[in-house]
Amino acid sequence: MSSTAGRSQGEPPITATVVTYEDQEDECTLHPANPDEHERTTAWISAKSDSYVPLSSCR
Repeated sequence: MSSTAGRSQGEPPITATVVTYEDQEDECTLHPANPDEHERTTAWISAKSDSYVPLSSCR
């Protein structure tokens, strides 16, 4: 499953891709929606589902 997150004007679109596993925690990767060759291997971050916190708890 993928979705493009909201962004400020001028920022590149970011896509969230969630991979569901049967034998381990699900994983979400945030990455540029249309990466160039360099970004394809350097501009992403992944987290397991037990690492997420609600945005409201950070404000």
